[in-house]
Amino acid sequence: MKINNPEVTLADEARKGVEEEVRSGFLDWLFQFSVTGDDGEHYSIGGSILSLALEKMDIVSFNWTKGSGAVEQLPNSIYKIARFPGMEYEQLLRKPEGTLEIVQEDDKVTVTCGDEYKVECFEDHSWHIMIDSLDGKYKADMYHSPKGYPLWYGREKPSYLTQHSITYGYNWAGNVKGTVWLEGKEVHVEGLGIRERYVAVDSCAAEIGGWEDWGWVSFNEMHSSMYDMRLGMKDFSLYDLENKKHYPEGNMTITHEDWAFLRELDGFIPTVYKIKIEVADGIYEVKAHVCNTTTWGVTHKVPDNPVGTLTYDTVEGTFTDKQGNVRVLTGGRGVMSVRQWHAYPNMLPRELYLDEVEYGEKFDTL
Repeated sequence: MKINNPEVTLADEARKGVEEEVRSGFLDWLFQFSVTGDDGEHYSIGGSILSLALEKMDIVSFNWTKGSGAVEQLPNSIYKIARFPGMEYEQLLRKPEGTLEIVQEDDKVTVTCGDEYKVECFEDHSWHIMIDSLDGKYKADMYHSPKGYPLWYGREKPSYLTQHSITYGYNWAGNVKGTVWLEGKEVHVEGLGIRERYVAVDSCAAEIGGWEDWGWVSFNEMHSSMYDMRLGMKDFSLYDLENKKHYPEGNMTITHEDWAFLRELDGFIPTVYKIKIEVADGIYEVKAHVCNTTTWGVTHKVPDNPVGTLTYDTVEGTFTDKQGNVRVLTGGRGVMSVRQWHAYPNMLPRELYLDEVEYGEKFDTL
């Protein structure tokens, strides 16, 4: 989405309301990072501060996972099963309304929600994220430093995901560096990731329709974040770090391949993403392979519309300019969150839910 003035200000970081009548106010300061530790492990680290006006509740959420899984072809079946490590650690803390505090100073905005989660937003656009589970199991101290401009949902004017789902805010890909403590083990991490600053009115998942992709894919040379509501809004922000060019407009196509059933999500997920974004100066193309998936939400169970976060291990990319010159992009990383229609269990074969192998005739005649 092209914004007249896409520069992020401290007022944007501190924003906590909308002009429209609030039926279900929703605020968040969220992040999802893909990083490599000095122990050689690939980590996916996420968290958020949420404030839900209708529920009169503030929420802190944080998690981490590591490693890669694989997709298994089921014997005597056309189906594949995704066997991924899943979540290593997760906390969701429901707090009374008013726990969230936003303090705006001349050079920064500080957001806290209890003693567990603190975010400092600086004038240079970096975020300093500090997390402490207070039980000795998990701490994090990380910086997110983006370049260029974010994908704006809406700024001066709102964005409408659906007729009454009104949103302001952005998501922004950037560099990540910091330290995490996992069960007392200190790990220095570095990589890429996305952060989101979001204000919404009546954000209704049921109206999204069929499928939703929200996330980022970035390289050493180019950063991108994207949002694709399959039956509605499609948006992205692509920033060329080497040439300092921002592309907020063009045509985006996301293709899902190699689907597998993920038991934790109660549905199928794509394990290969192909992304094509055509902008004024050329074509950005990505092929990304999913290595791990985690479910998420405020319920800790599979909702009617399952949501999950897919982490990539192998990410390949190119940018082909109008003259046909191809730049091979390096250091690719990415994470994609998805929302889909529920896959009703009674319509699916039992081998998707059980490891027991059945032999003999698979089908009965009428």
